Amino acid sequence: MPADVLLEINPPIGLDWRWWALVGLLVLLAAAVMAVGVLRWRSLGRGPADTNDTSLRELRSAALSRISTATADYHAGRLNAQDAAQQIGRAARWFAGTASDGDADYETALQLAAAARRDPRLQPVASFVTGIQDQCFSPTAQPDVDAVAGGAEEVIRQWR
Repeated sequence: MPADVLLEINPPIGLDWRWWALVGLLVLLAAAVMAVGVLRWRSLGRGPADTNDTSLRELRSAALSRISTATADYHAGRLNAQDAAQQIGRAARWFAGTASDGDADYETALQLAAAARRDPRLQPVASFVTGIQDQCFSPTAQPDVDAVAGGAEEVIRQWR
């Protein structure tokens, strides 16, 4: 069949101009939505830096308060040395876990050491917890509560 016969049987039909107008409007609408989306996305990252964020300072203060309370309870005779050392270690791990948005407060010393390899900020905490492990849990140990508290305070104060 020659092409001329096909054009006679089924001639091309031009689309009405209103369809092209609809397509143009839809393209303009899509471009406008994309432009608004891009402008909105770019404005999200440009917010002013919050210089009044005191959350780390407040967290540090709360952890140091827990350490002071445990030390005071030990000196007042309300806690034995191991319980005080455990509470101090718990306060240091709680601080690190909350400050790093992780699970340091629930991890064992080995798990914390593994986490410190992934997040170097946890290295001082992991070293501290590993160092006091025997003092806290050995049945014959008598930990130096003031030294443990000093180590925990140093770890907390040096956190950035």
